[in-house]
Amino acid sequence: METNNQSHLYLITGLILGAALGLLISLVIAPVVHQVALPQELSPQAKAEYRLDIARAYQAAPNPERALSRLALLNDPDPSAALIAQAQELLASGGSEDAARALVSLAGLLQSAPPNPTILP
Repeated sequence: METNNQSHLYLITGLILGAALGLLISLVIAPVVHQVALPQELSPQAKAEYRLDIARAYQAAPNPERALSRLALLNDPDPSAALIAQAQELLASGGSEDAARALVSLAGLLQSAPPNPTILP
């Protein structure tokens, strides 16, 4: 009977070549690009989506502090006016009345909320 005394060097070579090829592809040829933006850096369309998400979250679980803090991240000069304008644009374009109501509800919260006290150094 004939025995095959070949070593399994081909397995190690395959693993090394596979790892090298994987690193080459993931680091050089097609690296992952992470795009991170702060809410105030978003495009106007993305800000509108963000406001709508905040309004829907507030409608689902009313937490005024959380909603106000999320809206503050947008750095809008007048967040209440931005919410109302967005609701009007949404209705004018044939959008959902529920979404417009959520936006107006959040604007009402802003108008009834006391202004945040400023702490001076």
